Amino acid sequence: MGKKLITLVRAAAVPAVLLLGILCVVWAFCGLGQEQGAKALLLAVGFRAEEASAQSMPAGQKERKEMQEIHSQAEVGETLLSLPNDGIVPFHADELPGAEATPEPGRDWNTVKEIFLDGGSPVAGFFVKDTSGAGLDLEEELLQPPAVNLKLDGSVEVLIYHTHTSEAYVDKGADFYYTDMETRTQNQNRNVTAVGEEIRKALEAEGIGVVHDTTVNDELYNGSYSRSWEVLQKNLEKYPGIQVTIDVHRDSMTTEDGLKYKPTVAVNGRKAAQIMFLAGSDVDGEWGDFPNWRDNLHLALRVQQAAEALYPGLARPLDFSDCKYNMNATKGSMLVEVGTEVNAVSEAKYSGRLVGEILAKVLKENGDGEQVTSGTEVPKIS
Repeated sequence: MGKKLITLVRAAAVPAVLLLGILCVVWAFCGLGQEQGAKALLLAVGFRAEEASAQSMPAGQKERKEMQEIHSQAEVGETLLSLPNDGIVPFHADELPGAEATPEPGRDWNTVKEIFLDGGSPVAGFFVKDTSGAGLDLEEELLQPPAVNLKLDGSVEVLIYHTHTSEAYVDKGADFYYTDMETRTQNQNRNVTAVGEEIRKALEAEGIGVVHDTTVNDELYNGSYSRSWEVLQKNLEKYPGIQVTIDVHRDSMTTEDGLKYKPTVAVNGRKAAQIMFLAGSDVDGEWGDFPNWRDNLHLALRVQQAAEALYPGLARPLDFSDCKYNMNATKGSMLVEVGTEVNAVSEAKYSGRLVGEILAKVLKENGDGEQVTSGTEVPKIS
């Protein structure tokens, strides 16, 4: 841009002093544009984050109608906000020994920004982003009991699975990422199945019977939901006592200039990847096979409320929208996003353990067992 201006100025024989003034103004505007681009923040849920305002670029697009749906990889950016400089959990290198401080020479990289996401509309002490168009009084919906009642007798009553099984995390946290980074992997120590395992262990520790199906459903991304529907049906047939199904994903947040966001929160002195629960709806009956969507909502509202009570800030606002994502399988179907691809796998696994504790509390309150209370010790995640 500077070279073009120089050419134009020379052609017009503009004095050198005027040229210098023009260049200063242009450089100031270019610098401002770059700065604002780097501060762009995705807006799929209401949130607050560090000094961000600009339009963002989604990293993936929802498959809404192939069944007609594709999982949201932070499909956002419809609104611009000027956000206050607060709520940020700083990166502590000592939490992740061996984290790289600087990129390798000669390898392309871009910036990772750590943020805290919140916002939405308040509902009984927690927050919801409601784009469903249902017009429901969510506080009234919260009073409705979930349509699940676990026996808590050790039989399998919860299914954990992954529509996008290969969604990966980074080994080590840093304030940059390599542009050739692997964002999908079948290494189960680094993808969302590791999070599912932590959820399973936490639920089983509370006497809840769980099956964790790690079938890879996204070798081809298109059709992932059709394949995970088959996995659901297979497990429902094999374990007819299943009442709750949990599809565990991870999110992705990238601006148009390549900056990636890493949502984190401190829980009991340790950093966790922020999570987001989704609740679908079918207000106008367009889906045609999702008549019990309000049952899912009743469970999701209680889980969101428990998350905020037990671990404030861990959960981003509940995303209540016009979507299905195989949540028509049971009356206790859920989808949860855990972190993004630039969260460390240790942060995501820790969040998985916390999600399991939250779910155990809610499910035991709505089952035949005794209510469980959260402990204060930070679980060790390898």
